[in-house]
Amino acid sequence: MKKTLILLAAALIAHTSMAQKKYEFTDTKRLYCADVQDQGRSGTCWCFSTMSFLESEMKANGAEEIPNLSEMFVVRQCYLIKAQKYVYMHGKTNFAQGGFFYDNVYVMKNYGLMPESAFPNIKGEGSHTINHNSYESNQHNYLDSVADDNKKIINPKWLKEFSKRTDEFFGEIPNEFEYNGKKYTPRSFADEVVKLNPDDYVQVTSFSHHPFYQNCILELPDNWMWSEFFNVKVEDLITIIDKSIEAGHTVLWAADVSEEGFDQARGYAVLPGINPSGMSKKDIEAYKAKTPDQQKLISRRLSSPGIEMNVTQESRQADFDSRRTTDDHGMQIIGTAKDQEGNKFYIVKNSWGNYNKFDGFFYASEAYIKTKTTGLMVNKNVCKDILERR
Repeated sequence: MKKTLILLAAALIAHTSMAQKKYEFTDTKRLYCADVQDQGRSGTCWCFSTMSFLESEMKANGAEEIPNLSEMFVVRQCYLIKAQKYVYMHGKTNFAQGGFFYDNVYVMKNYGLMPESAFPNIKGEGSHTINHNSYESNQHNYLDSVADDNKKIINPKWLKEFSKRTDEFFGEIPNEFEYNGKKYTPRSFADEVVKLNPDDYVQVTSFSHHPFYQNCILELPDNWMWSEFFNVKVEDLITIIDKSIEAGHTVLWAADVSEEGFDQARGYAVLPGINPSGMSKKDIEAYKAKTPDQQKLISRRLSSPGIEMNVTQESRQADFDSRRTTDDHGMQIIGTAKDQEGNKFYIVKNSWGNYNKFDGFFYASEAYIKTKTTGLMVNKNVCKDILERR
């Protein structure tokens, strides 16, 4: 009896210890990226992630010196383009702080790029945080007065006024600036220093309401430019990410981060599921055999390695259709990792400053990426075989 009690107590202690075991991550491959920056109180994650991606692309292409590229140069250009589209569309499109990865590539191709030293992200010595809330609100109200459907004729001077307001907030773009002792324009800086081909990059998504292996325009509010995505099956999303990381190229990742499994403080993102500790093999297999909808009824937030919910093309689509998956945030995948149980994770660079124990990076499980990804951008040369399935 006493021996039995001791054994039971030991088993309980072991079970409790296993249940409380926290995630531990080991990096398996980590590619170059600059230090984490802070987007502040602005919805410009799409730009911060893409500029970091372009800097990483320069490194992958053999550049010895990587400039800190100016996010606000791109953001400022995009506000002007958004404003024109908003007026052309009689105010029936999106004018907001958000955007998508292709926006940066479009600006690079058509206007060039600048280093942050020549066009700072924060205007004025007394400012310490990026905040676009007042700018967006004031400009939105102004655009509404211009785009009003009741107006039969629009004064063409509206764009000059809008540009003036934008210059006051961001500062005027210099026609010429100095970088490393040489003078450049935004165009020549992109061509001679950055030296990336805008046509090398492709956006990818995976939703069944569009034909697979064809281009589509993904219906997201932040895709205000109506840029195209190549639509693949969900398994290909992971294949593309893996091929890119293996080839030495980081990946841009747009995803829903409002999920229960996105643990900002602890620095990981996983789907809810079950902790197999103390469960029989039969019960574990029964859980795995259930559909994603059935699993949702019994899954719980995971605080230690466990079994995440299944992900299928159908479950991805259902989450998107019901708005359980929304387009919240743009980030950069810079490598791969595993937890202490050998489960596969991806290393993600965020743009919220050094907010956690991983200095602003976090780890996303393969299952989380499969179900909560809205779009990717990659160097198309890493996935030519998939793109050729058109």
